[in-house]
Amino acid sequence: MTQKDATRGLKNTLFLFLRMGVVLVISLYMSRIVLQALGFDDYGLYNVVGSVVAFLTFLNTALTNATSRYITYELGAGDNEKLNRTYSMAINTHAILALALLLIMETAGVWFVNYHLVIPPDRVAAANWCFQFSLLLFCVSIVKVPLHSNVIAHEKMSFYAFTSIGETVLKLILVIVMAHSAFDNLIFYSALLFAVSLIVLAVYVVYTRRVLTDTHYIRYWDKTMVKEFVSYSGYSMLVNGADGLTVQSRSIFFNWFSTALANAALGVANQVITLFNVFVDSFSQAFRPQIIKSYAAGDRGYFMQLIYSTSKIYYYLFLLITLPVLLNLRFVLTLWLSEYPPDTEPFVFAIVAYLIFDVFQMPLVTAVHATGKLRTHQIMISVIKIICIPVTYVALWLGGTPELTLYIWAALNFVCAVARTIYMRRLIGISLRRYATDVVLKMIAVTLVSVPLPLWLAWQIDNSWVQLVVTCLLSVLMVGLASFFIGINRQERQFVLSLPVVERVLSKFKPQPRI
Repeated sequence: MTQKDATRGLKNTLFLFLRMGVVLVISLYMSRIVLQALGFDDYGLYNVVGSVVAFLTFLNTALTNATSRYITYELGAGDNEKLNRTYSMAINTHAILALALLLIMETAGVWFVNYHLVIPPDRVAAANWCFQFSLLLFCVSIVKVPLHSNVIAHEKMSFYAFTSIGETVLKLILVIVMAHSAFDNLIFYSALLFAVSLIVLAVYVVYTRRVLTDTHYIRYWDKTMVKEFVSYSGYSMLVNGADGLTVQSRSIFFNWFSTALANAALGVANQVITLFNVFVDSFSQAFRPQIIKSYAAGDRGYFMQLIYSTSKIYYYLFLLITLPVLLNLRFVLTLWLSEYPPDTEPFVFAIVAYLIFDVFQMPLVTAVHATGKLRTHQIMISVIKIICIPVTYVALWLGGTPELTLYIWAALNFVCAVARTIYMRRLIGISLRRYATDVVLKMIAVTLVSVPLPLWLAWQIDNSWVQLVVTCLLSVLMVGLASFFIGINRQERQFVLSLPVVERVLSKFKPQPRI
């Protein structure tokens, strides 16, 4: 890892950390306003109606992965002409796909919402408006994918961070307006989210045209590139489709077999996890372009080093954020929402258990996309994930609790992590022994050292505010020290100490020579 790459990665990480902190705080407050304005019933209705469109999120994720991979790869390879062709074809295909999905969902989606969801008769009209705005928002997000991927591939994290912050602030302002309006809040909220998405799209269009001048749209069409792009997106879509089907089918199954409160609790839990995902995505985007570019440039040493190092870094940062939240979850939820649906706490714990495996496996997933050889990996992982759908249905049908189905989901994700790691030995030649000792065992060791003391103090302190402050400070201290002294190897530790910003800080504590 060169000093220049490290400095850029550190700078990007700081921008994304700023984004994460601001978006986290504003989103927590905004979610409280939304829940209070909509109420449990409408909040649950928004979650289940939105799930019909959100089911298609796997398409957006698959397209983002494919577009980001190809643009980043061409940047790493240094072929500017092919880069512009790839960028232009990405815009063409995304525009066509958005139009096609709009037409399909205006028939199939409307039919499903009106005839297969359990909706109170007096809320059917509002549910249909909610569906329409959610669908339009989704189409805008598809059109934005090539622009967003271009920004990330160029590692312009400052623009990405400040745009995300601006988007969140704008949503907050409009949500406050909604809470004091005389309109139907469910319809108004859906319309506001769509309006914000249009504004953000316009900002991305202006920025990419004026700043990223090495990539620009040209009138170009290549059937061969379409086939290659569709093939890659298709395989990428398998896992994302399995994830989307699993998540959204669970919302529908809860609607069938449980109560509106269960869907509301799931909606709140998903909000919490969305905030965690903001954190995870932020840091993964800091190094994802470097992993793909190093593979494209044929720098295998840097490529493998990034995989081992970032796998641990992602997990330690995730632990740093989630540990104090989980130790104070009841107080955090009360502080955040005042009142929240039953089952929210166990839902959050179960979904965090699922996310753990996704977090430290993200560099391996990026490595798969960097190679472009997706078929075997995607089929294998999607088959394991899709098993959760019939198992969830049967478990609820037999009287199982919604919480149980979430833990089944998490257990199957553990199976995915094991299968993926073993497969990576064949795909990129990863050393299973080194991965086990230098990544997995170190993560376990850091967890075992970091958790007990904050957990013990959380049990001993009765005052919620004192407990929150003490456990947060202690969690940060324990995770930080354990990660530095136990969680990384000697080479990584020396590298951290050699970073200019760290050297400047340490120099202030060195004894000054006497004159």
